[in-house]
Amino acid sequence: MSWRFAKSVFVTTVLGLGAAVPFAGRAADVEVTHDPAVRWGESKVVVNPKNPDNIVIATQGIGFTNDCQAHSSRCRIILADFGAGRPFPQAKGIFTDPHFNTVYAVVSFDRGASWKRIPVPVTPADHPDLTGGGDPNVTVTADGTFYFSFDTSNWGSPEHALPDAGVGVSKSTDGGLTWSTPVLSGTPIDGPKIEADLSTGTIYEASSTLLGPHATGNPNSPVGKAMDRWLVSSQDGQHWTAPRAMGGTGMSMSAAHGVLATAFKATALPSMFSAPNAQLCAGAPPCIVFETTKDGGATWSRHVISETVSAQSSPGDQPLVAADPVRAGYFTLAIPINGREFHIYRTRDAGKTWSGPVALTEDVGKTHYHAAMAYSQKGVLGIMWRTAQTPPGASAIGAPAGGPGGGPAYPYNVWTAVSRDGGATFSAPLEVSSADSPAPPSGPFGNAGDDYSSIAISGDHVYVTWADWRSQERANFFRDIGLNAFGK
Repeated sequence: MSWRFAKSVFVTTVLGLGAAVPFAGRAADVEVTHDPAVRWGESKVVVNPKNPDNIVIATQGIGFTNDCQAHSSRCRIILADFGAGRPFPQAKGIFTDPHFNTVYAVVSFDRGASWKRIPVPVTPADHPDLTGGGDPNVTVTADGTFYFSFDTSNWGSPEHALPDAGVGVSKSTDGGLTWSTPVLSGTPIDGPKIEADLSTGTIYEASSTLLGPHATGNPNSPVGKAMDRWLVSSQDGQHWTAPRAMGGTGMSMSAAHGVLATAFKATALPSMFSAPNAQLCAGAPPCIVFETTKDGGATWSRHVISETVSAQSSPGDQPLVAADPVRAGYFTLAIPINGREFHIYRTRDAGKTWSGPVALTEDVGKTHYHAAMAYSQKGVLGIMWRTAQTPPGASAIGAPAGGPGGGPAYPYNVWTAVSRDGGATFSAPLEVSSADSPAPPSGPFGNAGDDYSSIAISGDHVYVTWADWRSQERANFFRDIGLNAFGK
C-alpha cells in the first residue's frame, strides 16, 4: 500500500516532521453504512474509554436519494411555510414519512473490522408527535456510557411546517447496541453538539436559535426573543440544567478538568450573533473569541485572539477547540484562514496567554472544510479536514453544493495530521482517503445533510470518518490509521 504525504507544510513556527513509517493497519478506508436506499452524512466518531475495541459513530440517513428523486413522489420538491413569511422548498417526504430522515449509531466491538447499524429512538415518551431525527452527535463518559444527541421534530404540514421540536438525548450502557427513550435537553433545534468531560462526568449539549416551541416540543410555548447558542449540562443525560446563552456560534466545544471551552468568529456582518459580539473585537471586527466556563454557562471568561480573519464566509470557517485531558488548562485552537490553511494556537492557562500560530495545510491553493480536532486520553492531538479538488484558478469559497451546508461542489479528499506536543509541532499531513470522492450531484439539496466529519484517537489508532460519493449513494466512510504512520 502507499500513503500520500503533503509536499509541504506551511509554517510560521518550525514543525517537527517525522519520516513515514510503514503502516501495519488496514490497507483502505471502509464504507460503514452499506445502504444505498439512504443518503448518509454528518458522522461523529467516539471510542469507549473502558473498552477501546468499542467504537460508535453517530450518523444520519435522509431519504432524498438519487433513486427517490427519479422514481418517488416522496422526493418531489414542494413549498413549505415555516412561519417566516417565506415559502421554503422541501421534499414532500418530510411531511408524509416519519422515517424520511432519521439517526443511527454505527457500532463496532473489534476496532472497526465489522460494524452494526442501530437505529436510535428519536421520540420522547411525553412528545409522541416528535418523529423526525437529524443533526446527530455522540459523546462518551469515563464509565463507558454513550450519549447521543439529535434534532427531533414534528414536521407538521406544508401549510404549517415545524410547529414544535427539540433536541433529544438518548444514552447507551451496552456499547451502543441499545438506546434509551430520549428526553429533551431544553435547547432549540439547529446544530446540536454534545461533549463529555472525562474527569468530572459532566455532559454538555449546545444548539442554536430561539428558545420556545422548537426547544420545548410544545407549540404553545412563547417564542424567545434572544437569538443565540444555548448550553445545558447534565450528570446523567436525563436531567438537564436550564439553557444558558453562550454569546456566539461556538459550534466546536471541548471540556476537561471541569472547564468547557468554545470559540467563534465575531463579526459585524448581518447575522444572528453580530449584535452582542462585534463589540468584543478590540479593533474593527471580525475577530476570534475564545471563551470558557466552569459553571455550565452561568458565567464566561472571554479572550480575543489577535488573528487576521476574513469577514467573508467560507465553508467551515468557524474555529475548532480541543481540551487536553492530561494537562489542566491546556487548550488548542485551530482557526481556518479563508479556507486555505489552519492557524494553530495553544494556551496553558485557559486562554489568558497564547503561543503560536503554527500554520498547517497540505495545499494552500485549495479550500479546506468540514474539519475536526480532538485529543486522545494520552494527550495526542489530531486534526482532519476535507480538501476540495478545484480546477486551477477556481475558488470554492462560498459555493455550497445544491442546498444548505454540504461544502463546495467539487470532488474532495481527506487529510489528517497529528501533534504530540499540543499543537507546537505537527506531522506532515497524510491523505487518509484512498481515492477522491466524486463531486456531489447538482440540483436541489445535492449535498445537504452533511455538514461535518470527525476524528478520534485511541491508543495507537487514529480514526477518521467522513461522507463520500464513491458508492451508489453518499455513504459514511471510516479509516483506521496506525499512529506510527505519522512518524515519531
